[in-house]
Amino acid sequence: MQLKDKVAVITGSAAGIGRRAAVRFAAEGARVVVSDLDDAAGAETVQQIRSSGHEAAYCHSDVTQVCDLERLMTFAADTYGGVDIFWHNAGTSSASVTSSPSGYHPGITEADWDQQMNVHLKAGFFGARLAVDKMLERGGGAILFTSSAAALKPPVGTAPTYPIAKHGLILLTKMMAVDLAKHNIRVNAICPASIRTAMIEGLLADESTKGIVDGLVKQMPMGRILEMDEVADCATFLVSEQASAITGTVLPIDGGRTSL
Repeated sequence: MQLKDKVAVITGSAAGIGRRAAVRFAAEGARVVVSDLDDAAGAETVQQIRSSGHEAAYCHSDVTQVCDLERLMTFAADTYGGVDIFWHNAGTSSASVTSSPSGYHPGITEADWDQQMNVHLKAGFFGARLAVDKMLERGGGAILFTSSAAALKPPVGTAPTYPIAKHGLILLTKMMAVDLAKHNIRVNAICPASIRTAMIEGLLADESTKGIVDGLVKQMPMGRILEMDEVADCATFLVSEQASAITGTVLPIDGGRTSL
């Protein structure tokens, strides 16, 4: 078991990639703290893990609020004794706005900008910093950020807020990796492309939107949408002792998209 007796805190783990990874981490022996805004879905994730005979607990957290992140780390320490793994996976998509003859992305509001920076970058920094305090007490740990293939190769004509925020996580990964290596704390990031989530399945089920997915597939040399298990597998490896020499790495999980 790759994560036996580790305590893993995963933000945005009530559904999608986060839920799939939480289940995988638990199956590999971790005690998982599920964190999200959606309490009902978070409880479902915990129940799914417990029904398989593994350990998990839920903590409601708004990652844009530092006080909630502080409470999350305290909850993990009080419940399971500390924090060994912190994965900032919580995220939100950009508003569907593009540039126009009337100006450069006039539809992006200050609230749009703040949401992207707060959910991704602010939460990543403060969440990781608070996790480090707990990891130092245990002699080390592993931090993982969910960035995006869009941070490595931004889609043309789309709102810049999401790629900018996600690229900030890449820089944070590299800076923290260097600073924390001497403390036996590794920091890495994954950059997924289009993944078969509930949203993608919904698009595929509707003939009027199926073309959107077809367009995404055309951007990927492997010619298919990625599966959530493929992302969870990579994440599990990066936070495990099997990756003990890997830090500061930014791993594209993109079917070759960013190589084009």
